[in-house]
Amino acid sequence: MAGALIAFFLVAYASDIRVFFQAFSIGIQSGWIQIKHDFNSWIDHHMAQTRRIEHLEKEVAFWQRRSLACQSDAAAYRAMASALKLQKDFNVSMTAVAALGYVTPGNFQKIWIENFADYDFRRNYGVVRSGYAVGIVVSQERRPMMILGGDSSCSFAVYVGSGRAPGIAIGEDARHMQVRYIPEWMKIRPGDEVMTSGLDHIFPIGVPVGKVLSIRRQEGYKIAHILLYGDTLHPNFVWVVRPSTTVIR
Repeated sequence: MAGALIAFFLVAYASDIRVFFQAFSIGIQSGWIQIKHDFNSWIDHHMAQTRRIEHLEKEVAFWQRRSLACQSDAAAYRAMASALKLQKDFNVSMTAVAALGYVTPGNFQKIWIENFADYDFRRNYGVVRSGYAVGIVVSQERRPMMILGGDSSCSFAVYVGSGRAPGIAIGEDARHMQVRYIPEWMKIRPGDEVMTSGLDHIFPIGVPVGKVLSIRRQEGYKIAHILLYGDTLHPNFVWVVRPSTTVIR
């Protein structure tokens, strides 16, 4: 009896049941398609965010590098501006050059410098930093080599004191030079200013060098021990002075 009733029910409502299951199946398919679409959209959005984050990270890294480069350039500019400032208008031909590196490790007073316009390996040049004479440029293997005032092979002509006693400044250490061959009869004293004489055609006349600390006599001459005004340990940028006899005082 029950089986007959079920059979009757199925026959009577077969079309409705088929419609129900079709609608149910379509609903499931639509739901799955929507879920799949939403999932794919989420994946696409996530991938787009990931790519955006990667792009932003690259941009941040790029600007960090640019920032460091700008900071380095700014530091180099400040160092150059400080090194190349002049305390007087020397009115002579001068070229700003950069140091390249030490000739010999451990010797901070001999440094290769970059080539500069009209460089002539047969001539010597003066080196000015912050308005002070600090060394010379000579040729080494036809390359310009800077020898600073702390090296004994650095020498140039100077005047000492108001009486302009002539002498030759010779390197001693990073802060000091000796002025030798000062005529014994000429009066000089501690505290006297030392300036270039220009008579060796390395510097123009009147570039400040240092001041006298002490004086001694030796073999008919006076020797003045002087304190250098200029910094010989940080010559990243310097002025190279072309040989000149121009009077600047």
